[in-house]
Amino acid sequence: MTLDRFPQPKKRVSALDTFNQVCSWMFTVEMIIKLLGIGVVEYARDRFNLFDSFIVVMSLIENITYYVSGSKIGSGIIVLRSFRLLRIFKLARSWTSFRMLISKIIETLPNVLSFGFL
Repeated sequence: MTLDRFPQPKKRVSALDTFNQVCSWMFTVEMIIKLLGIGVVEYARDRFNLFDSFIVVMSLIENITYYVSGSKIGSGIIVLRSFRLLRIFKLARSWTSFRMLISKIIETLPNVLSFGFL
């Protein structure tokens, strides 16, 4: 979605697909380890865990459709990759200065929107 040119060179597309696969499998392993470590009930109590599991399941669906068909049939699912960026907000719970930065950004949004309308 934020690539600098179109069409992308085949080497870059291949590298990005490989990187996506690695990230998907790392997130899957993380989810499985957490499920085994803390159990399903405790895992489901945390909304970020549910959000992570949603992202992982969507990534797995995307990977399965790619392997079965050999093409990007589930292109609508690819858009859900961008939700992976929201995982960084998990840091806000434990990182105090990051939490303060996010709160200041949220406080300034109305002013930025007003300026944007101008």
